[in-house]
Amino acid sequence: MPCFTHGQNSDSVPVVKKPFFERQDGNFSLGVRNNINIFTDAPRSVGEGMGASARIQLINRVNTEWFADVISSNLYGKAHRTDIHIGWNVMFYLLDPKGFTRKFTPFLAAGHCFDYTGITMNGEHGLSKAKGSSAVQMSVGCHYNITPQFDISLTTLYDLHLGNDVDSELEPDGTVTLEDHKGAGVEGHVMVILSAHYKFLKLWKAKKSSSSFWA
Repeated sequence: MPCFTHGQNSDSVPVVKKPFFERQDGNFSLGVRNNINIFTDAPRSVGEGMGASARIQLINRVNTEWFADVISSNLYGKAHRTDIHIGWNVMFYLLDPKGFTRKFTPFLAAGHCFDYTGITMNGEHGLSKAKGSSAVQMSVGCHYNITPQFDISLTTLYDLHLGNDVDSELEPDGTVTLEDHKGAGVEGHVMVILSAHYKFLKLWKAKKSSSSFWA
């Protein structure tokens, strides 16, 4: 007489559970950054600088970054320029961070900063001019997550300055003149930023979201 066993049903579909990743809302991190400043109004020299920044993550795919940078540029070997930027950016992650366990997390960002620009002729009593203004920023970048708490990021940013401007001009005889440009002028330049950040704590407990896109 045949014997039947009540084992696994061949028609059953195995249930695969999705891996659980803790939401990242409320993350607070601190970091340092190196800047390479590429002016679009050539032939100004490339500037180099350093800064610091903090990040406060609002929801799982939206982060904020608050920064301060100091950048120096050598102009024609006859003058030097100093730029100070203090501002913020909102970062949108194109992919779910998955608790920052994925190695690469690309993002888009936009923000605003206040800036100071000063140009001084080389020498003990060199002529100088300075201006303060604001700027809007747009950038694209990517985190490389060494661990879920520690990342290195590379960002390319376009900074569009609004308002008055100071400028330097190399004359045919080799001298450099400094000029003020009044009014609603616009000056833009490209920055490449390499930064490192470490997540220290959570400022608030993350809430569960009904949307799988933000979760």
